[in-house]
Amino acid sequence: MSLTRDERKLIHQKSKQPTFGVGKPDKNSGNEGDISFRKVEGSGTVQYLKQDGNWIALSSSGNLPQQRPIGRRPSSLTSNNVIDHSSLQGLGSDDHSQYLLVNGSRAMSGNLNMGTNDIGSVDTLDVDGHTKLDRTTIDTADGEFLASGANPITLTTTGSNDINLTSGNTLDVGVGLDYELDVVRTCDWNTVVTDWDNSSTFTLTSLANITIETDGADGDSSGNDDSSNTILIKNANSNNSDFTGIHIKTDSQGAGSAFNGILIECDNVAGKGGTAGVDVRSENGIRLRAENDNTGASTGLLMRATGPIDIGVGSSLTPHTSDSRVKIHGLCEISTLYNSGSDTIDCSTHSVKFDQIDTNHLVRAQTYKASGSSISAGSTFTIVSAGNDDNGLGTVWLVTIVWHHGTLNDCMQSYICFGVSTTALTATLVAQELSTDAGGSLSWTSSSGIVFRNDHSSSGSITTLKASALRLQSKDDFL
Repeated sequence: MSLTRDERKLIHQKSKQPTFGVGKPDKNSGNEGDISFRKVEGSGTVQYLKQDGNWIALSSSGNLPQQRPIGRRPSSLTSNNVIDHSSLQGLGSDDHSQYLLVNGSRAMSGNLNMGTNDIGSVDTLDVDGHTKLDRTTIDTADGEFLASGANPITLTTTGSNDINLTSGNTLDVGVGLDYELDVVRTCDWNTVVTDWDNSSTFTLTSLANITIETDGADGDSSGNDDSSNTILIKNANSNNSDFTGIHIKTDSQGAGSAFNGILIECDNVAGKGGTAGVDVRSENGIRLRAENDNTGASTGLLMRATGPIDIGVGSSLTPHTSDSRVKIHGLCEISTLYNSGSDTIDCSTHSVKFDQIDTNHLVRAQTYKASGSSISAGSTFTIVSAGNDDNGLGTVWLVTIVWHHGTLNDCMQSYICFGVSTTALTATLVAQELSTDAGGSLSWTSSSGIVFRNDHSSSGSITTLKASALRLQSKDDFL
């Protein structure tokens, strides 16, 4: 049944903005003509009108919670009649701009205060202009959350507050141009696996130190890391060319007193392990170069060890451990053996052994050398001391003495001195050239060793003497 004109006027008169709430409005609240939208259990959202001191339910998204007598009732209606909402006239007319429209076509003229209530079942939320969200939780259970636009997106906190980005699966950051991570203090990457994939050049630059470190857990509370972790720098490029795969470089930029070095170090080892501390392996050759500096000054190459050094050719090499020396295994070709300094090999303390020497050039060899002057007739001169004479059966010496009396009168004698028993050495003259009245003899004594005596018949003194003793073989060679 249609409402009368007075009823419609009463219903649609404007007292103030509609209110919102839960449950039926209290009878003592509101003023005549007020409108209130209430969420009522079992009825959904109900529109109430304050009329004659009572709140009357006008419409509902579900069932009306009560009957709605408005105005006079014709005598044909009983108290049990219910007015059908669809029979009301003017329902399609938009006569009141203070109401929100369900189709969303009317803009708000002020802020919408939802109190502590939620806005639910939103498909797409399009925010145009500056928006402030306070204590906002975004739940993507119903779909993707997307923040995009032509302007920058800034996440900022103040004080000691953090920004936390957490993903249960993958955190995918797609950058179209540049990726800038500006950290004032510490940048801590705590991930199980970090994978950097770059379609072009990747440059890591720092104005201070850069440390790449692997750290394991201290499972036994020993204060040491228990995990066997590895830092791998790898280039798996298969380009069909000869190129530099990994380049480690320092550059002092020509600055004075700048010595920008590279240190590869295996340090703080409690005891020797079963493998090498530093292992350099290549299937395409290894080259070590020491180049001149900017001024042309030459650069040395130093290789040293506190233990043995082994050099050899082959697929495997067993290092020696008996002596702290350099050992060359297998064939060795040396173009020149040369020493222009004073650090010669002392054969009295170092055993130098060649299996074969094949040469068309001079081989100069001497085990001991001695020189003297002002040796009077009848006096002796020691060439090989008793402690170094290698006295014994099998030892053979070639002893050569050159001397002169005054500034001329050159003389020379050569002896073979050989061991005939374990307690004696015998000297035999094999060649000599003597001046007038000159003479000399070679002998051995257990206390003096191999000695030469001036036997000049006219008591002439030797002014200068040069002698050498070459051990041709030793008794120990036959042990």
